[in-house]
Amino acid sequence: MALPPPAPGTHGLTLATPAFYLLATTLGLFVLMLLLLRHYYPKRKRGLEGYLDAAGVSLGFLVFGLILVVALVTHDPKGNGTAYALYETILSGYWLAFAIPVVTVGSSVQARSRGGIRWLWPSMVIAVAMFFGIFAYYYSIA
Repeated sequence: MALPPPAPGTHGLTLATPAFYLLATTLGLFVLMLLLLRHYYPKRKRGLEGYLDAAGVSLGFLVFGLILVVALVTHDPKGNGTAYALYETILSGYWLAFAIPVVTVGSSVQARSRGGIRWLWPSMVIAVAMFFGIFAYYYSIA
């Protein structure tokens, strides 16, 4: 049985939740830190590299989560079970709380070993598997 694509349904999806505000604020803080770094230390290449090394994975996940949630709510404010499961997977925070550190560690190990220890792709596979696991849970209760 295939999952139906996100579409109109019975689940109310809204951006007016503390979880969405926290997600947006967290992303905003990361961007503010980057802007402050660039403003106060414009010629410090190593500082920027350090920031991107430490925050790059988090920024990617936060941007993905924010775009997904905004797209779902904008497209289907009354979503079906699939839309609800995607919405909850991001806004519940469980996936981000576990996936970000897993991929950050994988990325850091690979970068510090100069590619000798290839952990980035396996850590991303784990993050995707975690996404689908949490998605399946929310889909089952939708």
